[in-house]
Amino acid sequence: MNKESKKPDIKPHEVLHVLGLLLARMLNPHRRRFRDHWSRHGVGAVARGTFNEWMSRNRFEHVMANLHFTNNADVRASTDRAWKLRSVVDILQKTFPRGYKTPPVISFDEGIIPTKNRKNPTRQYLKAKPHKWGTKVFLTCCADKAYCMRLEVYCGAAQHTAEVGNVPTSQLSADPNTGPSAVIRNLEAVLPPSVEKVFHLVVTDRFYTSVQLAFPLLHRNVYSIGTIQGDKLGYPQKIVEKIDRPKRTPHDTVRKAVAKNCPGMTGLVWWDRKPVPFLGTGSNQDMETCSTYLKIVLAFLKLTIYFTCQSDEHATTEVGSTSFRVQQWLETTIVGWEEL
Repeated sequence: MNKESKKPDIKPHEVLHVLGLLLARMLNPHRRRFRDHWSRHGVGAVARGTFNEWMSRNRFEHVMANLHFTNNADVRASTDRAWKLRSVVDILQKTFPRGYKTPPVISFDEGIIPTKNRKNPTRQYLKAKPHKWGTKVFLTCCADKAYCMRLEVYCGAAQHTAEVGNVPTSQLSADPNTGPSAVIRNLEAVLPPSVEKVFHLVVTDRFYTSVQLAFPLLHRNVYSIGTIQGDKLGYPQKIVEKIDRPKRTPHDTVRKAVAKNCPGMTGLVWWDRKPVPFLGTGSNQDMETCSTYLKIVLAFLKLTIYFTCQSDEHATTEVGSTSFRVQQWLETTIVGWEEL
Protein backbone atom coordinates (compact mmCIF):
# COMPACT_ATOMS: atom_id res chain seq x y z
CA MET A 1 0.00 0.00 0.00
CA ASN A 2 2.84 2.38 0.78
CA LYS A 3 4.37 1.82 -2.64
CA GLU A 4 1.02 2.45 -4.32
CA SER A 5 0.46 5.66 -2.38
CA LYS A 6 3.82 7.03 -3.53
CA LYS A 7 2.99 6.64 -7.20
CA PRO A 8 1.61 9.74 -8.93
CA ASP A 9 -1.99 9.82 -10.08
CA ILE A 10 -2.73 8.48 -13.53
CA LYS A 11 -3.18 11.26 -16.08
CA PRO A 12 -5.62 11.11 -19.03
CA HIS A 13 -2.82 11.25 -21.59
CA GLU A 14 -1.21 8.20 -19.97
CA VAL A 15 -4.37 6.18 -20.53
CA LEU A 16 -4.28 7.22 -24.20
CA HIS A 17 -0.64 6.16 -24.43
CA VAL A 18 -1.48 2.76 -22.96
CA LEU A 19 -4.31 2.23 -25.44
CA GLY A 20 -2.06 3.31 -28.30
CA LEU A 21 0.67 0.87 -27.29
CA LEU A 22 -1.88 -1.91 -27.04
CA LEU A 23 -3.11 -1.07 -30.52
CA ALA A 24 0.45 -1.22 -31.84
CA ARG A 25 0.88 -4.60 -30.20
CA MET A 26 -2.39 -5.93 -31.62
CA LEU A 27 -1.69 -4.70 -35.16
CA ASN A 28 1.71 -6.42 -35.15
CA PRO A 29 1.29 -9.52 -32.96
CA HIS A 30 4.10 -11.89 -32.09
CA ARG A 31 4.60 -14.78 -29.73
CA ARG A 32 7.16 -13.04 -27.54
CA ARG A 33 6.24 -11.67 -24.15
CA PHE A 34 4.74 -8.21 -23.97
CA ARG A 35 7.69 -7.08 -21.86
CA ASP A 36 10.04 -7.63 -24.78
CA HIS A 37 8.85 -4.34 -26.27
CA TRP A 38 10.90 -2.62 -23.55
CA SER A 39 13.99 -4.77 -24.05
CA ARG A 40 17.30 -2.97 -24.43
CA HIS A 41 18.37 -5.47 -27.06
CA GLY A 42 16.59 -6.60 -30.18
CA VAL A 43 14.60 -9.82 -29.72
CA GLY A 44 13.94 -11.42 -33.09
CA ALA A 45 11.65 -9.13 -35.08
CA VAL A 46 10.96 -6.95 -32.02
CA ALA A 47 13.14 -3.87 -32.14
CA ARG A 48 14.78 -2.68 -28.93
CA GLY A 49 13.33 0.21 -26.99
CA THR A 50 10.18 0.48 -29.11
CA PHE A 51 7.84 1.46 -26.28
CA ASN A 52 10.37 3.26 -24.08
CA GLU A 53 9.84 6.46 -26.03
CA TRP A 54 6.26 6.70 -24.78
CA MET A 55 6.15 5.16 -21.32
CA SER A 56 8.26 3.12 -18.95
CA ARG A 57 7.37 -0.50 -18.44
CA ASN A 58 6.61 -0.12 -14.73
CA ARG A 59 4.31 2.81 -15.40
CA PHE A 60 2.53 0.90 -18.15
CA GLU A 61 1.92 -2.06 -15.83
CA HIS A 62 0.68 0.29 -13.11
CA VAL A 63 -1.90 1.83 -15.47
CA MET A 64 -2.98 -1.59 -16.71
CA ALA A 65 -3.45 -2.85 -13.16
CA ASN A 66 -5.79 0.04 -12.39
CA LEU A 67 -7.62 0.31 -15.70
CA HIS A 68 -11.32 -0.53 -15.32
CA PHE A 69 -14.19 -0.19 -17.76
CA THR A 70 -17.00 -0.88 -15.29
CA ASN A 71 -17.80 -0.23 -11.66
CA ASN A 72 -16.90 -3.22 -9.49
CA ALA A 73 -19.32 -2.03 -6.79
CA ASP A 74 -22.30 -2.62 -9.08
CA VAL A 75 -24.67 -5.39 -7.94
CA ARG A 76 -24.34 -7.06 -11.36
CA ALA A 77 -20.65 -7.69 -10.73
CA SER A 78 -21.55 -10.61 -8.44
CA THR A 79 -23.55 -12.47 -11.12
CA ASP A 80 -21.77 -11.54 -14.36
CA ARG A 81 -18.36 -13.19 -14.65
CA ALA A 82 -17.50 -11.00 -17.63
CA TRP A 83 -18.58 -7.84 -15.84
CA LYS A 84 -15.18 -6.17 -16.05
CA LEU A 85 -15.52 -6.13 -19.85
CA ARG A 86 -19.29 -6.06 -20.19
CA SER A 87 -19.42 -2.42 -21.23
CA VAL A 88 -16.78 -3.03 -23.93
CA VAL A 89 -18.63 -6.07 -25.28
CA ASP A 90 -21.93 -4.17 -25.33
CA ILE A 91 -20.38 -1.36 -27.36
CA LEU A 92 -18.84 -3.83 -29.83
CA GLN A 93 -22.16 -5.64 -30.24
CA LYS A 94 -23.79 -2.35 -31.16
CA THR A 95 -20.96 -1.10 -33.36
CA PHE A 96 -20.15 -4.17 -35.48
CA PRO A 97 -23.59 -4.51 -37.19
CA ARG A 98 -23.76 -0.80 -38.03
CA GLY A 99 -20.99 -1.02 -40.59
CA TYR A 100 -22.15 -4.16 -42.36
CA LYS A 101 -25.34 -5.36 -43.98
CA THR A 102 -26.40 -8.85 -42.96
CA PRO A 103 -25.16 -11.17 -45.75
CA PRO A 104 -27.19 -14.07 -47.17
CA VAL A 105 -24.66 -16.64 -45.87
CA ILE A 106 -23.59 -16.45 -42.23
CA SER A 107 -20.95 -18.53 -40.49
CA PHE A 108 -21.16 -19.24 -36.76
CA ASP A 109 -18.13 -20.53 -34.89
CA GLU A 110 -16.19 -20.14 -31.68
CA GLY A 111 -12.87 -18.47 -31.02
CA ILE A 112 -10.58 -18.07 -28.05
CA ILE A 113 -8.78 -15.01 -26.73
CA PRO A 114 -5.62 -16.49 -25.19
CA THR A 115 -4.81 -15.82 -21.56
CA LYS A 116 -2.83 -17.66 -18.89
CA ASN A 117 -4.28 -15.76 -15.96
CA ARG A 118 -5.72 -18.34 -13.54
CA LYS A 119 -7.83 -15.67 -11.86
CA ASN A 120 -9.79 -15.03 -15.05
CA PRO A 121 -13.35 -16.23 -14.22
CA THR A 122 -14.17 -16.78 -17.92
CA ARG A 123 -11.11 -18.89 -18.71
CA GLN A 124 -11.86 -22.09 -20.64
CA TYR A 125 -9.82 -25.02 -21.95
CA LEU A 126 -10.22 -25.93 -25.63
CA LYS A 127 -7.84 -28.72 -26.61
CA ALA A 128 -8.44 -28.31 -30.37
CA LYS A 129 -7.27 -24.68 -30.45
CA PRO A 130 -3.68 -23.47 -30.94
CA HIS A 131 -4.05 -21.59 -27.64
CA LYS A 132 -5.51 -24.09 -25.18
CA TRP A 133 -6.47 -21.66 -22.41
CA GLY A 134 -8.35 -18.41 -22.78
CA THR A 135 -11.70 -16.66 -22.96
CA LYS A 136 -14.10 -18.40 -25.32
CA VAL A 137 -16.29 -16.23 -27.55
CA PHE A 138 -19.07 -17.06 -30.00
CA LEU A 139 -18.50 -15.35 -33.36
CA THR A 140 -21.22 -14.57 -35.90
CA CYS A 141 -19.43 -13.69 -39.15
CA CYS A 142 -19.99 -13.13 -42.83
CA ALA A 143 -19.07 -16.40 -44.55
CA ASP A 144 -17.69 -14.52 -47.57
CA LYS A 145 -15.68 -11.64 -46.12
CA ALA A 146 -15.09 -13.02 -42.59
CA TYR A 147 -16.44 -9.78 -41.08
CA CYS A 148 -17.56 -10.30 -37.48
CA MET A 149 -21.06 -8.93 -36.94
CA ARG A 150 -21.42 -10.01 -33.32
CA LEU A 151 -19.46 -11.67 -30.55
CA GLU A 152 -20.64 -13.12 -27.27
CA VAL A 153 -18.44 -13.98 -24.30
CA TYR A 154 -18.94 -17.52 -23.03
CA CYS A 155 -18.90 -17.61 -19.23
CA GLY A 156 -19.39 -21.33 -18.65
CA ALA A 157 -22.07 -24.00 -18.78
CA ALA A 158 -24.09 -22.55 -15.88
CA GLN A 159 -24.46 -19.03 -17.26
CA HIS A 160 -26.62 -16.46 -15.52
CA THR A 161 -29.19 -14.46 -17.46
CA ALA A 162 -27.06 -11.35 -17.03
CA GLU A 163 -24.13 -13.09 -18.74
CA VAL A 164 -25.98 -13.78 -21.99
CA GLY A 165 -28.24 -10.74 -21.95
CA ASN A 166 -32.00 -10.56 -21.68
CA VAL A 167 -33.09 -13.21 -24.17
CA PRO A 168 -36.82 -13.34 -25.06
CA THR A 169 -38.51 -16.73 -25.03
CA SER A 170 -38.88 -16.63 -28.82
CA GLN A 171 -35.08 -16.62 -29.16
CA LEU A 172 -34.45 -19.73 -27.07
CA SER A 173 -33.43 -22.92 -28.84
CA ALA A 174 -35.22 -26.25 -28.46
CA ASP A 175 -31.81 -27.86 -28.04
CA PRO A 176 -30.71 -27.51 -24.38
CA ASN A 177 -27.01 -27.53 -25.22
CA THR A 178 -25.14 -24.25 -24.94
CA GLY A 179 -23.86 -24.17 -28.54
CA PRO A 180 -27.17 -24.40 -30.44
CA SER A 181 -28.79 -21.99 -27.98
CA ALA A 182 -26.01 -19.51 -28.70
CA VAL A 183 -26.69 -19.86 -32.44
CA ILE A 184 -30.32 -18.82 -31.95
CA ARG A 185 -29.46 -15.89 -29.68
CA ASN A 186 -26.80 -14.41 -31.91
CA LEU A 187 -28.63 -14.91 -35.20
CA GLU A 188 -31.70 -13.15 -33.83
CA ALA A 189 -29.49 -10.21 -32.95
CA VAL A 190 -28.09 -9.75 -36.48
CA LEU A 191 -30.89 -10.96 -38.77
CA PRO A 192 -33.40 -8.47 -40.18
CA PRO A 193 -37.14 -8.99 -39.58
CA SER A 194 -38.48 -12.12 -41.22
CA VAL A 195 -39.89 -11.61 -44.73
CA GLU A 196 -41.80 -14.22 -46.70
CA LYS A 197 -39.70 -16.10 -49.28
CA VAL A 198 -36.50 -14.39 -48.11
CA PHE A 199 -34.04 -16.88 -46.62
CA HIS A 200 -30.58 -16.82 -45.08
CA LEU A 201 -28.08 -19.65 -44.68
CA VAL A 202 -26.00 -20.34 -41.57
CA VAL A 203 -22.92 -22.56 -41.64
CA THR A 204 -21.93 -24.31 -38.41
CA ASP A 205 -19.60 -27.09 -37.31
CA ARG A 206 -20.38 -30.34 -35.54
CA PHE A 207 -20.52 -28.82 -32.07
CA TYR A 208 -23.53 -26.67 -32.98
CA THR A 209 -25.38 -28.56 -35.72
CA SER A 210 -28.37 -30.61 -34.57
CA VAL A 211 -31.78 -31.69 -35.82
CA GLN A 212 -33.45 -29.85 -32.94
CA LEU A 213 -31.71 -26.63 -33.97
CA ALA A 214 -32.62 -26.95 -37.66
CA PHE A 215 -36.39 -26.75 -37.06
CA PRO A 216 -36.49 -23.36 -35.25
CA LEU A 217 -34.06 -21.99 -37.83
CA LEU A 218 -36.40 -23.05 -40.64
CA HIS A 219 -39.25 -21.36 -38.81
CA ARG A 220 -37.12 -18.19 -38.89
CA ASN A 221 -36.47 -18.56 -42.67
CA VAL A 222 -32.89 -19.65 -42.07
CA TYR A 223 -31.42 -22.66 -43.85
CA SER A 224 -28.60 -24.46 -42.07
CA ILE A 225 -25.72 -26.67 -43.11
CA GLY A 226 -22.77 -28.13 -41.28
CA THR A 227 -20.96 -31.17 -40.06
CA ILE A 228 -22.68 -33.00 -37.23
CA GLN A 229 -21.80 -35.60 -34.64
CA GLY A 230 -23.13 -38.89 -35.95
CA ASP A 231 -24.73 -39.87 -32.64
CA LYS A 232 -26.84 -36.71 -32.31
CA LEU A 233 -30.51 -37.22 -31.50
CA GLY A 234 -32.63 -37.56 -34.64
CA TYR A 235 -29.73 -38.10 -37.06
CA PRO A 236 -30.13 -41.23 -39.27
CA GLN A 237 -27.74 -43.84 -37.96
CA LYS A 238 -28.08 -46.18 -40.94
CA ILE A 239 -25.97 -43.99 -43.22
CA VAL A 240 -23.09 -44.11 -40.71
CA GLU A 241 -22.28 -47.80 -40.69
CA LYS A 242 -18.80 -47.93 -39.20
CA ILE A 243 -16.22 -45.71 -37.55
CA ASP A 244 -13.62 -46.40 -40.26
CA ARG A 245 -14.24 -46.60 -44.00
CA PRO A 246 -14.80 -50.22 -45.07
CA LYS A 247 -12.49 -51.52 -47.79
CA ARG A 248 -15.45 -52.21 -50.04
CA THR A 249 -16.49 -48.55 -49.86
CA PRO A 250 -14.54 -46.35 -52.30
CA HIS A 251 -12.99 -43.13 -51.09
CA ASP A 252 -15.21 -40.03 -51.56
CA THR A 253 -18.39 -42.11 -51.51
CA VAL A 254 -21.46 -40.10 -50.48
CA ARG A 255 -24.63 -41.45 -48.87
CA LYS A 256 -27.72 -39.48 -47.96
CA ALA A 257 -31.03 -39.78 -46.14
CA VAL A 258 -34.02 -37.43 -46.47
CA ALA A 259 -36.33 -36.78 -43.51
CA LYS A 260 -39.91 -37.95 -44.10
CA ASN A 261 -41.52 -35.21 -42.01
CA CYS A 262 -39.29 -32.51 -43.54
CA PRO A 263 -38.26 -33.26 -47.16
CA GLY A 264 -35.93 -30.28 -47.20
CA MET A 265 -33.78 -31.78 -44.42
CA THR A 266 -31.04 -34.11 -45.59
CA GLY A 267 -28.45 -36.14 -43.73
CA LEU A 268 -25.31 -36.83 -45.71
CA VAL A 269 -22.14 -38.83 -45.06
CA TRP A 270 -18.96 -38.28 -47.05
CA TRP A 271 -16.41 -41.06 -46.69
CA ASP A 272 -12.86 -39.87 -46.24
CA ARG A 273 -10.66 -42.11 -44.11
CA LYS A 274 -13.44 -41.78 -41.56
CA PRO A 275 -17.08 -40.82 -42.12
CA VAL A 276 -17.82 -37.09 -42.19
CA PRO A 277 -21.55 -36.64 -41.44
CA PHE A 278 -23.41 -33.52 -42.56
CA LEU A 279 -26.86 -32.13 -41.94
CA GLY A 280 -28.47 -29.56 -44.23
CA THR A 281 -31.85 -27.97 -44.82
CA GLY A 282 -33.29 -26.26 -47.87
CA SER A 283 -30.36 -26.80 -50.21
CA ASN A 284 -30.27 -28.38 -53.63
CA GLN A 285 -29.84 -32.15 -53.55
CA ASP A 286 -28.45 -32.50 -57.07
CA MET A 287 -25.04 -34.06 -57.55
CA GLU A 288 -22.15 -31.75 -58.30
CA THR A 289 -18.36 -31.88 -58.38
CA CYS A 290 -16.31 -29.77 -56.00
CA SER A 291 -12.61 -29.60 -55.18
CA THR A 292 -11.10 -29.81 -51.71
CA TYR A 293 -7.35 -29.20 -51.54
CA LEU A 294 -5.93 -31.12 -54.55
CA LYS A 295 -8.64 -33.76 -54.83
CA ILE A 296 -11.83 -33.81 -56.89
CA VAL A 297 -14.68 -35.02 -54.75
CA LEU A 298 -18.10 -36.10 -55.96
CA ALA A 299 -20.56 -34.50 -53.59
CA PHE A 300 -23.80 -32.60 -53.23
CA LEU A 301 -24.18 -28.89 -53.73
CA LYS A 302 -24.61 -28.53 -49.98
CA LEU A 303 -21.19 -30.09 -49.49
CA THR A 304 -19.78 -27.50 -51.88
CA ILE A 305 -21.43 -24.68 -49.94
CA TYR A 306 -20.01 -25.91 -46.65
CA PHE A 307 -16.42 -26.18 -47.81
CA THR A 308 -16.61 -22.84 -49.63
CA CYS A 309 -17.97 -20.95 -46.62
CA GLN A 310 -15.59 -22.56 -44.17
CA SER A 311 -12.65 -21.83 -46.47
CA ASP A 312 -13.64 -18.19 -46.95
CA GLU A 313 -13.96 -17.62 -43.22
CA HIS A 314 -10.65 -19.38 -42.53
CA ALA A 315 -12.28 -21.24 -39.67
CA THR A 316 -12.01 -24.85 -40.77
CA THR A 317 -12.27 -26.60 -37.46
CA GLU A 318 -12.31 -29.92 -39.33
CA VAL A 319 -8.55 -29.78 -39.79
CA GLY A 320 -8.08 -28.95 -36.12
CA SER A 321 -6.37 -25.58 -36.53
CA THR A 322 -7.17 -21.89 -36.79
CA SER A 323 -5.66 -19.82 -39.58
CA PHE A 324 -3.32 -16.95 -38.87
CA ARG A 325 -5.85 -14.52 -40.30
CA VAL A 326 -8.46 -15.52 -37.70
CA GLN A 327 -5.82 -15.49 -34.95
CA GLN A 328 -4.93 -11.94 -35.91
CA TRP A 329 -8.58 -10.90 -35.85
CA LEU A 330 -9.20 -12.47 -32.46
CA GLU A 331 -6.15 -10.78 -31.00
CA THR A 332 -7.22 -7.40 -32.34
CA THR A 333 -10.92 -7.57 -31.50
CA ILE A 334 -10.79 -6.03 -28.04
CA VAL A 335 -7.86 -3.76 -27.33
CA GLY A 336 -5.59 -5.37 -24.79
CA TRP A 337 -8.15 -7.92 -23.62
CA GLU A 338 -5.52 -10.60 -23.17
CA GLU A 339 -3.41 -8.20 -21.12
CA LEU A 340 -6.15 -7.25 -18.61
